[in-house]
Amino acid sequence: MAAVVGTAVLSLPASQPFAQAAVIAAVDTTSQSSFRFHETIGNRKWEGAIDPVRQVGVITNAAEGDETRFVGDKMYGRNPETGTWAAYPRPEVELANASPTVALIKLGALNPDQALERLRSATDVKESGTASGTGWTGKRFTFSLKDSGSAAPESKNADLEGVVDVDDQNRVRRLEVIFEDGHRIVTEFSDYGTPVEIEAPPADQIRQEPSVKVDKGFAGKSKEGDSSAEVTK
Repeated sequence: MAAVVGTAVLSLPASQPFAQAAVIAAVDTTSQSSFRFHETIGNRKWEGAIDPVRQVGVITNAAEGDETRFVGDKMYGRNPETGTWAAYPRPEVELANASPTVALIKLGALNPDQALERLRSATDVKESGTASGTGWTGKRFTFSLKDSGSAAPESKNADLEGVVDVDDQNRVRRLEVIFEDGHRIVTEFSDYGTPVEIEAPPADQIRQEPSVKVDKGFAGKSKEGDSSAEVTK
């Protein structure tokens, strides 16, 4: 594995600082394997599992009865009151041309593996010491994402700082996004390689919607300090 990691880093342009190249290489490695994750946004918590290669995944908030599934180019949001599902195109299409910070923030609560892709645009990436967790050790990096010069209203106050932990097998283990007002999104990654078996809900329980609701207010939080991306129920 060490040889693979070394090749991934060395194949990047020599002009990129080593820390930035290491984070980009970790994003590449993470996108090639299934994983489980735990996410905290304000006082709300989600659990989930994603297989980026097969394009399937699930995110749940047990306390609120919420469940979102990803299958191919569709996402399905479950209404906890009725048990029915709404189907939407995945939000990556809508956010493809969004600035890196806005896309990272709004994808963070919906699709962590796609949120990680926005780290390719991170600046001021620095190695800041060692990191460790249950069953792994690695390195910690800090970074910035800025929307300087963007005229989009949702980019206002969207600049952020972050911390990403990368294990010795070159996989992302923890991503923390910190907003200017102190709000945070923390995502922890684990159980790499664990199969993710997710199917679309039964067809007779699904209604089709034209798009997923992506809040256009302050990028990063709602009134409760949650992510501004959410599935319309």
